[in-house]
Amino acid sequence: MANEYETFLRDAARVLSGRECVMTLRDLTPGRQKYRGLNVRAVVSRPPRPGEPVLWIRSVVGLKDPQPCSVRIVAELPETFKAVPYSDFFDAMELAERE
Repeated sequence: MANEYETFLRDAARVLSGRECVMTLRDLTPGRQKYRGLNVRAVVSRPPRPGEPVLWIRSVVGLKDPQPCSVRIVAELPETFKAVPYSDFFDAMELAERE
């Protein structure tokens, strides 16, 4: 498992609520797996919890939140979400969260 990830979010408050949520993580570990995308159901904690991978949150346009979080991956999800082609990615993630 990687020790550092980043994610792009529309609403960071929804993820920082302490509940399980669906998100896509990008692996920041140097090497062959760097920037590998991973769809997960996870719990995000701020401040970071010891022993959990660090998570950096970015806005949809890429602005990095200066405060790190930690992420506990509950389940890995399939590479693709069930959605209408060319639909909004964030809407597809919210739909996957309800399943």
